[in-house]
Amino acid sequence: MQLIDTDPAFPISSAVITQGRVLEAVVVGIRPDDSKPVEGGAAAEMTEILRQLDELLASQGLTRLHIASVRLYLQHVNRDIPEVNRVYRDYFGRHAPCRRAYGVDLQAGLLVEAAFVAEFP
Repeated sequence: MQLIDTDPAFPISSAVITQGRVLEAVVVGIRPDDSKPVEGGAAAEMTEILRQLDELLASQGLTRLHIASVRLYLQHVNRDIPEVNRVYRDYFGRHAPCRRAYGVDLQAGLLVEAAFVAEFP
């Protein structure tokens, strides 16, 4: 995987070139045994999303370092992006996938939905 125009201050790249098979996943902040988003706001939902992502990646022999692209969909993008960014930064550290964030009208009381593309080695 080649990361292009990586921002040294934040884990985001402008583009990513992949060469192999990819895994695409959409994850929301609802635990598998529940029907409502986790309580605690957008940061709590993002934390749950990343917890579920780790499980999914591990089930395929992948890690967060295989993530090439992230799309974040936020119900209240201007209000919630700072707290979502804190969780995101802690999760990705120096790994910088290509990322976009959008303000959208989400369903089921969600504040955050996330789509990920991971490259198999």
